[in-house]
Amino acid sequence: MAKINVIRNTYGGLDYLLNALAYISDARSLYRGGFGVNPYNYEEAYNQMLIVRKWFNKVSGNPLVHIVIAYNDKVTDLEVAAKYGKKCAEYFAGKYQVLYCTHLKDTEYGSMHTHIVINAVSYHNGQMITTGYEEMTFFCQFVSEVTGQKCSFEFDNKAIKNN
Repeated sequence: MAKINVIRNTYGGLDYLLNALAYISDARSLYRGGFGVNPYNYEEAYNQMLIVRKWFNKVSGNPLVHIVIAYNDKVTDLEVAAKYGKKCAEYFAGKYQVLYCTHLKDTEYGSMHTHIVINAVSYHNGQMITTGYEEMTFFCQFVSEVTGQKCSFEFDNKAIKNN
């Protein structure tokens, strides 16, 4: 079963955007790609996302959506996982800038997985992305079609500051 974790952190502002891009594209990233951003330089990707946000005068609020897709243990080949990751990232690319990176197994997710960071502001019309239950159900169905795996998702809301 493919498991999707939707991380919605409304705290941290643009620093959170930069940190998320740096995190997913660190040394664990064995395959990366992007739509509307440079996938090989997270700082440049950050600046490209910031240009869109400034163009639409939306530099405050939640800067991104971070999605992690953990594939089941039958996905053992990096090329297959990377293909799935690219196809799943394309789901958002028609309206949003996206950076995606595929990682091997680790202690947090336990399987090969893809991180997708999406600029919360659409380059198409400036609207903020919506990632509620209905939207993520449709995305989960799409992931099932792409991977051939059943899919489930959960929200990881980090809307409060931890002191």
